[in-house]
Amino acid sequence: MSKITSAGISILILLILISGANAIAVENIKKIDLSTTDLWDVVLNPEGTKLAFVAIDDKNTQQIFMINTDGSGEKKITEDANKKWGLAWGKDQIAYVSYGEGGLEKIFVINPDGTGNKQLISDNTRQGNFERYMVAWGSPSWSPDGKSLVYTSLDERGMQKMYKVNADGSGKTAVLDEISRQWSPAFSPDGKNIAFVSYPAEKNKEELFMFDGNAGKQLTFDEIKKNYPVWGPDNTIVFVSFESVASSNEKLFAIEKDGNKRSFINADTKQRYPSFSRDGRKFAYAAIDIAGNVKIAVGDVTGITPAITTTTITTPVPTIPKTTSVTPVATVQTQEEKGNSTWIIMVLAAAVMLLLVAIALKDYFKKK
Repeated sequence: MSKITSAGISILILLILISGANAIAVENIKKIDLSTTDLWDVVLNPEGTKLAFVAIDDKNTQQIFMINTDGSGEKKITEDANKKWGLAWGKDQIAYVSYGEGGLEKIFVINPDGTGNKQLISDNTRQGNFERYMVAWGSPSWSPDGKSLVYTSLDERGMQKMYKVNADGSGKTAVLDEISRQWSPAFSPDGKNIAFVSYPAEKNKEELFMFDGNAGKQLTFDEIKKNYPVWGPDNTIVFVSFESVASSNEKLFAIEKDGNKRSFINADTKQRYPSFSRDGRKFAYAAIDIAGNVKIAVGDVTGITPAITTTTITTPVPTIPKTTSVTPVATVQTQEEKGNSTWIIMVLAAAVMLLLVAIALKDYFKKK
């Protein structure tokens, strides 16, 4: 039995690592043509068929608009002159942040047809802060059953904290009683976990955390600014961050609960406001070009591509022991990236086969 050289083993391992990677497959990505390219706070309805967003109307006021994901049926559903931001589309209502009693930032709820617009919580607290195109405290987030929301407000020490309230505005309670600042909470699809942004102990760097009902668990450790966390397919969390500390272009990234971070979609100059349907199979985000024009991008998530199981590779002379299937951390790929990966796999496979043939011939002639 011939022995495989260390170089051959390295190439074989590399082949296994590439071919055995999970991938979030996305397709049918398109950008909706709207009369405005100045918009923000894009959010999908739970069914993934309609979108809500904030834009400037013909009276130069910030209003909430709705549109079908195919680009039809654009409709304005608010009329008052107050600024609006922080949209969250729940089971039956849309929540948003605006200015209410006493000029404070308050959560409002409105029906998708524009009726029933009202302030939700009447206490004397701020429930958001406005900083256009920036996350600030983040949007409120609906529970999957539509019976409650989580949002950010200040505690008695003036620290940002997560609070939970019933859909009728009653029953306000703190979510996580820790000394750290907490903002941008997002309910998981099963309602058992909450993703949020916070500062780790003794560090002034935004990191992503998850609250499981008992404690907060830190998921990222790269000290790169993060915001807009939302739950995507198969328990992934999609959020906005940067490729490096020095980067200036926000992009969408995905992370699993085990902390493995990767790019979600490699496109656009900047990306903001990710949003998913309840089942995680439809998504939308704000795609921003180099001139700062914003378009709503929508697409489909076709699922998690399972890892490819490696099989025994043999040649006529040497016998190679069967390799153990390796499933490394998941990577997020677009269709184009998946095609590139397939090509790389084919090239590496050919290289491995050539190497094995060379080894076999070398051993053969030694024996001669």
